[in-house]
Amino acid sequence: MKWFTILLIVVLAFSLLRIVTQIRKATKSSGGDWDERFIGQLRKAGMASFDAYPVDFFFDLPSTAACDAVAAELEPEGYSVDSRQEPDSSNYSLHATRSMRLLVPDMQALTVKFRALAELHGGKYDGWAVAKKPKALP
Repeated sequence: MKWFTILLIVVLAFSLLRIVTQIRKATKSSGGDWDERFIGQLRKAGMASFDAYPVDFFFDLPSTAACDAVAAELEPEGYSVDSRQEPDSSNYSLHATRSMRLLVPDMQALTVKFRALAELHGGKYDGWAVAKKPKALP
């Protein structure tokens, strides 16, 4: 009877370990890091790693005062900023643009920074996108 209890405990421990491992694996693959995946897709589509591209950043903010505060932090860092009130909403959309290289650690750091900045002003950071790089004239 004692060996059966020990065997049952060992089987339960391995089962619990397997469940925890599978949950962690599923969380990483489904949640993952959006910045890293998106940059990977852009590189597969032919974007060069070391070229600078115009990058658009988007914020959803509750007021013009919040837009002004966020703009005041971004403009000295080289971002061009514009904002407008969303149609059929009391919220405001702030759009910031800056030319930069698409490096995973840099974009991850900006995502963390911009989420905190938006939350500080009662809003939400909606992510980034790459504007088309202007074609060189012949």
